[in-house]
Amino acid sequence: METNEFHIQIESLLKGHQLKKAIDKLSEIITEDGDWNLYTNFSEVRSAYSYMLEYMRMGMPDPNREKLYNELVGKCFILNDRAALNNKESKATLYRQYLNRYAGSNDTAQLHMRIAENHANYSVVHMIPSPESKSVAKKLQQEHEQLLREIFYRIWTSSNWNSQTSDDICGLLTNSEISINDRATFVSAITLGLLNCFEPQKIATLCRLSFSDEAEISTRALIGIVLILSVYEHRIAYFPELTFALQTLGDSDRIKQRMHNIQIQLLRCRETQKIDRKMRDEIIPAMLKNPHLGTGKLGMDIMSEIDEEEKNPEWKEWLENDNIKDKLNEMAKWQMEGADVYMSTFSQLKRFPFFEEMCNWVRPFDTDVPQIADLLPQNSNKKSLFGAICSSRFFCNSDKYSFCFTFEQVPVEQRNMMMQQLGEEKEIASEGPETLSKAQKDKDAEHIGNQYIQDLYRFFKLSRYKKQFIDPFTLSLNILENSHLAFMINDPDAIMHTFNYLIDKEYYSEAYNAGLLLEKESRTYNADFYQKMGYSLQKEGKYREAAGYYTKADIISPDSLWTMKHIAQCYRLLGEYENALQYHNAALEVAPDNISLLLQTGECLAILKRYDEAFEHFFKVEYLAPESPQAWRAIAWCSFLNGKEEQARHYYAKLLAHKKAKFEDYINAGHTEWIAKKPQQAVELYKKAAELRGNTADVTDIIKEDYNILIERGATEFELALLNDILITQ
Repeated sequence: METNEFHIQIESLLKGHQLKKAIDKLSEIITEDGDWNLYTNFSEVRSAYSYMLEYMRMGMPDPNREKLYNELVGKCFILNDRAALNNKESKATLYRQYLNRYAGSNDTAQLHMRIAENHANYSVVHMIPSPESKSVAKKLQQEHEQLLREIFYRIWTSSNWNSQTSDDICGLLTNSEISINDRATFVSAITLGLLNCFEPQKIATLCRLSFSDEAEISTRALIGIVLILSVYEHRIAYFPELTFALQTLGDSDRIKQRMHNIQIQLLRCRETQKIDRKMRDEIIPAMLKNPHLGTGKLGMDIMSEIDEEEKNPEWKEWLENDNIKDKLNEMAKWQMEGADVYMSTFSQLKRFPFFEEMCNWVRPFDTDVPQIADLLPQNSNKKSLFGAICSSRFFCNSDKYSFCFTFEQVPVEQRNMMMQQLGEEKEIASEGPETLSKAQKDKDAEHIGNQYIQDLYRFFKLSRYKKQFIDPFTLSLNILENSHLAFMINDPDAIMHTFNYLIDKEYYSEAYNAGLLLEKESRTYNADFYQKMGYSLQKEGKYREAAGYYTKADIISPDSLWTMKHIAQCYRLLGEYENALQYHNAALEVAPDNISLLLQTGECLAILKRYDEAFEHFFKVEYLAPESPQAWRAIAWCSFLNGKEEQARHYYAKLLAHKKAKFEDYINAGHTEWIAKKPQQAVELYKKAAELRGNTADVTDIIKEDYNILIERGATEFELALLNDILITQ
């Protein structure tokens, strides 16, 4: 059996509290592995568990037995991960290559010192413009790149962290003598390393870094915590020190606010594939149809130009004909919400050599990166656009790098359009930190988080290394449903925000669960809240429970037409037509000429065989909308049920002559002719329905579903059996 299969099996056994079986399976792969340190650690766990079982068998008391058991399970999770890293497939990964390269190395402190010195020297040289300083600066940039990569990969692959290791790393990542961009990149190395191999002390380190005053550090650490705990949620309980470290995060209001922002941003990632598909299939192709737009591949917002009617009447006509204005309005809305609208645009621009280096996928954008510095334009107009793109909050860091590498290929018209869009944003972004208020700093942290999440999303979806990692973006990432993180979003306003977001994006089951958390607060909510709770349940097919919430909303706001209609819908779906009729009638008192309500009420009455009352509603619909196929369809069917064949035939004739006739209308008209003892006409109508459907079997199936109705109207089972054979032989 392959080691990967063993890894999955052992993980499952540990989750299922089958420690003995997990240890036995671990023994098979670790004994054959040849890693002495791994074998030694495993032997200690196996011996400790054997002694525990023996002591328990002998009836010896041990108040620490459960604690020890949890510790052993936790160690087995880690041993299982390490064993998996030793298999043949894992040895070919980039992680294993760097793990082997830095094994036994002890010059980490020296590297930390060197990168700090490099940063100081570059800052000094950069301040002295001269021909010589440019050459020195370039050498320092190249040295910096080497140091950055080496420290990143060392942190990424380092293992067996203890409290001293954590102190050293925190010292590095809070050292202001090292550039903030470098330190932010190193935070990402911790997160990525955890996705290769679980280490409790690394998670505890991320918790410590979450308290940093620097938004780049704190935000990246918090995002890392959410991603890691989403992957390893089932393991955390076996490490009490982690539970304590996570609980300390809840003591900071700032961290809780940032965690709430991160929650919405991560949930927003679910929409990226939908947006990406719509951009590729609808918006960008529609834009490219217009010759005046040139190459619209960057998908910029051109609404300011579209709205200026005098610009181009032909363009306006094209917009109206192709519905492009609505599509671009939708794109602008996504953009303002912080959605990832550029995934499709930039997905093909990740093939530059720059992205061959894994650490570059998670680097904050920096014009001092040598590959970028060499591309800096000299032309002032280009510089303006370049600066606007670099400071834009609409583009993530990864996409900014992609843009720079394709800068010279952007058409002049597109550059001008982009400059117009980004000019104002550039001015805002150029404000120094000292001018920012607390609210602005919080907003800045929000933008940092959004861009970083998009960077990570691209890494896990587009990079050549994606298959070497667990992809956390395949998981729910709903913090409210994570047993170790939910307490971080315990503010009712934050939960309400998440609840409304989930409703808006149609994640109804999760929205309902969020609503339950709000109900536990014992607060008074308005009708809107109970409507949404009911709607979530209705969408999940839980009609009885939905009706209960709708009823609460109805008590608070008794004149809501929407609420009454939805209560009636639930009762109809439950088959409780008397109850449904009660709410339909109440709704009609509010909106007596509402066509939809009239039809639904008439349907209830027809099902209850109160045909005369049903006709009153249907004929009123016909009066209000004389050319309504819906009214004709309802009158025709109700007439058929009530034995008024001539009236039914009259309305089916009108209906079948209409362009909105459905194939079911031909079937129902056929029923009418069959009951009227006109089999030839009935068969012709059934055949027409089959032609429209392209499938005779569908027609015969529907007729079988209507057997009870047809028999009630006078047909016999024998006749219907013959009808079925007639249709399948046509």
